[in-house]
Amino acid sequence: MRSLVAVLLLSLSFSLFAEPIEQFDAKLDAELANHPTILAVWKQANAARAAGRHEEAIALYAQVAQRMPSFDHALRRQAGEELQLKQRDAALLHARQALTIQHSTYNLSMLAIALSIGEPKPEEIEEAKSLANEAVAVAPNESIAYSALAQVAATSQDIELLRTASQKLDVLAPNEPETHTIHAMVAATDGEWDAAQASLDRARALGLPEESYTGLRDSFRSAMPFYVRWWKAVAGMLAIWFGGFALLLLAGAILSRVAMRAAANTSNEMSSTVRRLYAIVLGTSCGFYYASIPLVLAFVLAFCGGLIYATFVLGHVPVKIVIILVVVAGVSVWSMLKSLFMRRSDEDPGTRLDLAAHPKMRALLDTVAQRIGTRAVDNVYLTPGTDVAVMERGKRNKERCLILGIAALDGLMMRPFKAILGHEYGHFTNRDTAGGAFALAVRNSLTMTAVGLAQGGVATWYNPAWWFVNGFHRVFLRISEGASRLQEVLADRWAVSAYGADAFEQGLRHVVERGVRFDAHVGATLKEVVDGKLPLTNLYAYAPNGKVEDVTEAVAEAIERKSSAYDSHPAPAERFALVHALPANARTAEADDDLPAWSLFADAEALQHLMTAQVRENVRARYGVEITAG
Repeated sequence: MRSLVAVLLLSLSFSLFAEPIEQFDAKLDAELANHPTILAVWKQANAARAAGRHEEAIALYAQVAQRMPSFDHALRRQAGEELQLKQRDAALLHARQALTIQHSTYNLSMLAIALSIGEPKPEEIEEAKSLANEAVAVAPNESIAYSALAQVAATSQDIELLRTASQKLDVLAPNEPETHTIHAMVAATDGEWDAAQASLDRARALGLPEESYTGLRDSFRSAMPFYVRWWKAVAGMLAIWFGGFALLLLAGAILSRVAMRAAANTSNEMSSTVRRLYAIVLGTSCGFYYASIPLVLAFVLAFCGGLIYATFVLGHVPVKIVIILVVVAGVSVWSMLKSLFMRRSDEDPGTRLDLAAHPKMRALLDTVAQRIGTRAVDNVYLTPGTDVAVMERGKRNKERCLILGIAALDGLMMRPFKAILGHEYGHFTNRDTAGGAFALAVRNSLTMTAVGLAQGGVATWYNPAWWFVNGFHRVFLRISEGASRLQEVLADRWAVSAYGADAFEQGLRHVVERGVRFDAHVGATLKEVVDGKLPLTNLYAYAPNGKVEDVTEAVAEAIERKSSAYDSHPAPAERFALVHALPANARTAEADDDLPAWSLFADAEALQHLMTAQVRENVRARYGVEITAG
């Protein structure tokens, strides 16, 4: 930090003399013992000086000098007080007069200091340096000489001379504030900012005036590079942030294990406790996400801006790299901010089924709801696949929705279908669909940010925003999906309680198997239809001429697999084991148990045609391929 020239005026009253000031003043008092009137004024001047009443001290020292012209000490101290008031010209005049009377180390040092303070001319700096060196030569063991030398060295930006003075003062005046002030300056010139601050604090503890301490501290901070000034605060914030990240991950891992124990435990009290803990951790995770966004944005800007700044400092500006950094910063900031303010439109989750046209389905929905002890769904939305789920929409009068993939209905009997519906209604009873808007908003924000980064071409390893989105997504997924797994197991209990473990297993096993087989069927059918430019009227009844992949092993794997920490549902085999471990209740057979689930709909084929049309539209929208209806 060679540009640090603004050194605060050293408080000369601290160590103007090598020996304690009380002893030195005693000697000076002795010189004036034969002049009691002058001695009285002298003591008044010293008292004003000690009290910081500089103008009063100047006037009193002037009286002493006028009455006793040979007493150089009055002129020297008058010069010192004038320097305190920044009266440089007057201080130079009186310091020169003192030196003319007595060519002492003290007078040499005072004049050298006076010359180096303010805005000295080059010739004044040279004179000051010569005087300081002479003061050192006259009295090599006087600390005041090296204090003056340090002042001149700082003003002339002679770092090695400043270092020499500092080392000598370590020996001569280890407990003087000026020594540690000079230490601080040397450390600052070497870029050792922590050592500089420590030395400055030591000087303050030894008596450096608060005004001087504050001024020099602020000078250091303004000269300190921004990355040095902020790195500790940034490192501390990052440590806290990563610590919070780690705690959330640990909490998710612990809760995941506890949740499965709670699932195996038939005690509803334990399950409720774990559910509440999940709600707390999940809410904390959501808050952590939104609190992190300003930090991530600041880090991205600092990271990219710092690299751009570094290229300019090095003197070689690679234009391509600078453009890339600007794009990374711009796209990252825009993607994250956009994800906070843009909301997904509340579209129907499928094709709405007119339940009035299917009274048997409406009646079954009401019957199962009554059996579970909850309100029935308001609407059913059909999809082409095998998904079965429930959700609530709206803020006040919430619409209860059943999402039903019609491909799951092929081969499904009525009682297993009732058990599946019982499981879905169990989510309503457990209030799994209530609330959750906070978590859903976070999930949507993460997804939109990731999509924005990918579309902008900055979803890369060197983008801090991508690190955050990718990392937080894993943590949040682990926590939210752990809660989801527990919800699924608890909803299973309602299905088992209403329709038995066997019916539930049959229903879940069927849905899982149909999912695997339907995917293989769709793949073979669409390939044949697109390649042969054939019409497709009914995807569900279409029989491909080509060989359909044997999915027997895939079905077994889907059912027998082990659960992952990132699964939203426990593995089917685990769920089967859990439901069969529940207390068995006798269930009375119902007249329609052995009817196919399709019998609930007035015209199954019409619904298949409707969903096939949806598939054709999806293929056209996604791949630009037109498939006719025939």
